[in-house]
Amino acid sequence: TILAVVAGLALAGASAVALDLYTHVLRGGNVNEKAQMAVSKGAVIVLGVVAIVLGIVFEKQNIAFMVGLAFSVAAATNFPILFLSMYWSKLTTRGAVIGGAMGLITALTLTVLSPTVWVDVLHHQAAIFPYKYPALFAMIAAFVGIWLFSVTDTSAKARAEREKFFAQFVRSQTGLGASEAVDH
Repeated sequence: TILAVVAGLALAGASAVALDLYTHVLRGGNVNEKAQMAVSKGAVIVLGVVAIVLGIVFEKQNIAFMVGLAFSVAAATNFPILFLSMYWSKLTTRGAVIGGAMGLITALTLTVLSPTVWVDVLHHQAAIFPYKYPALFAMIAAFVGIWLFSVTDTSAKARAEREKFFAQFVRSQTGLGASEAVDH
């Protein structure tokens, strides 16, 4: 079971890096399958090494903290983007990417500065950030970043994204206008 979970996480992480980040964000969709596969393989190796290093660093930590940390990062990074993409018509890709990154960086930074890492792992006298879980503060940073970088985005792409919101909203709530499955 553990092997299946680890394999699934590695596959999900590698596909997110190769498809979402590399193919769509960095290359704008212009990439061949061979390059995409190479990036995917490299991502699996990098993610595996990062997981091993973090496992060694946090070896003595309580597993409940680690689960809470995962939820903190998800709450600060994924939730604001998902929520605003469903209900806010002015959201842009620029706002989602920068605001989500702000939430992630804030969550990770505050976690390192928290008592669990700063005192228990790094053995400092007192923590810089007084709370164990940074989700509330990091989520606020993400929402503010998403809002700020969306409303200040005046590009043609942003206008097109805003114009498509209502049709997407109706389709997501009712299913009207949804097409059949297509072969990519």
